[in-house]
Amino acid sequence: MTDFTAYGRGLTRLALTATIALASLTGFAAAETKYRISVDTGANHIRNITLRVFMERLATATDNELVGELFEAGQLYTARDEPKAVAQGDIEMSVTTNSSIAAFVSNMNLLDLPLFSGRSPEQVNQLVDGELGAALATNIESKLGLVVPGRWFLLGFTNTFGAGRTMTSFADFKGARIRVFGGAAFIERYKALGAEGVAIPFADVPMALSQGTIDALLTTNETLRSAKLFETGVNSVFVDQVSVLYYVPLVNKAFWDGLSDDHQKAFKEAWESVIDDERIEALRRQDAAAEENAANGVVIYTPNPTELAEVNARMLALAPEIAAQLGVDAEIMALAQSEIAKLN
Repeated sequence: MTDFTAYGRGLTRLALTATIALASLTGFAAAETKYRISVDTGANHIRNITLRVFMERLATATDNELVGELFEAGQLYTARDEPKAVAQGDIEMSVTTNSSIAAFVSNMNLLDLPLFSGRSPEQVNQLVDGELGAALATNIESKLGLVVPGRWFLLGFTNTFGAGRTMTSFADFKGARIRVFGGAAFIERYKALGAEGVAIPFADVPMALSQGTIDALLTTNETLRSAKLFETGVNSVFVDQVSVLYYVPLVNKAFWDGLSDDHQKAFKEAWESVIDDERIEALRRQDAAAEENAANGVVIYTPNPTELAEVNARMLALAPEIAAQLGVDAEIMALAQSEIAKLN
């Protein structure tokens, strides 16, 4: 357990004790407990929309004893800083990309490896909802001293979007600077294709695009649409289906331990209640976003199937080397390969 986790737990317990004491002094049967959620996407993003539904359902289930406040668009933290902020108790919760968590939990790099390139979201859902996802969640909890209260939000396929450079084929990757959202495995992937992957917080992407400091970026249609990045230079999408992106719920352990058994149960049930609808809506919005982006000038380029298969095979062959370089445990790698084999 890290020192900052223990420190955060102490502060959160003190705050909860004070809240309960105040309630007893004022004669209320139960005190309102507030929790903060930090995300770096804007109000119209599927993650934000679903989180508001979750907060409403949890408040209703607890007679407004658990009340959430959503801080959006990186107002408090960038995605790469959210896991540490939750562990320290600076915020009670975040719902963070698997790639951002990988900076703290090396096994999470697994999901960014070419093992998953081209897999359908439905297939990867099976993996993250099953034994593999459970092992990764346990790893997150043990490494960061956090609670992962349930299944993960789906965002969808990530693709390579061109800005200063129109991305029409893998040949256009050579020499390009491509923004990634923190995943070291993506940086290695682009390096193998002759490009330079650079990690840039999402809040800084519009400026990087307008200043021409990046040629392209790895993201999804929904994220591009919700941030209107077609207004800051994105002009094309190369549908290389690099990975399926998820948002993992992270809850401060001291906050969680301070909740009653009933409130923990209500929290998990409210969370579970939004997952299936979120995943369906995420895929629908990705399709709708692709159409909207195209209407706003983002030209769609689909790789030649033979070339795509060749690139994916070459990347797949590099996966064990990249996994070892990024510190992915051999046991986790073997479990992933075993579970993927069951899908075929």
